[in-house]
Amino acid sequence: MTLFIWTTLAGLAAAAWTFLRGRPKNYPVRILAQAAEIPVGGSKIFTYPTDIEPCILLHPSPDTFVAFSRTCTHASCAVFYHPEANLFLCPCHQGEFSAADGSVIAGPPPRPLPRVILERRGQDLVATGLVKA
Repeated sequence: MTLFIWTTLAGLAAAAWTFLRGRPKNYPVRILAQAAEIPVGGSKIFTYPTDIEPCILLHPSPDTFVAFSRTCTHASCAVFYHPEANLFLCPCHQGEFSAADGSVIAGPPPRPLPRVILERRGQDLVATGLVKA
């Protein structure tokens, strides 16, 4: 009888863990900027989804805006944008990420930079979520 109870509880715990882990997270909807305030080739630093998670918004071409976390996926160091090379560099272990899509170019980072989901609502650039690889 005791084995049956423990087996049942373990199965329920595993099912709950799977459900919670696979459930989409609720992210805040936050206006990051007005489209006109960031010139083509410009950028803006912001935090998302909390006030302590650094991110960057880029305006690489007239109708394109992209945003990424600035936290390296290797050791959580802050990455820095280098517009002349169109990439993000991590000073801790020389990780390099593409500024176009956040993918790893070089170094030890195991995953791309998380991408902030953006929506354009009129002139507002709005963060609605985060995509982690």
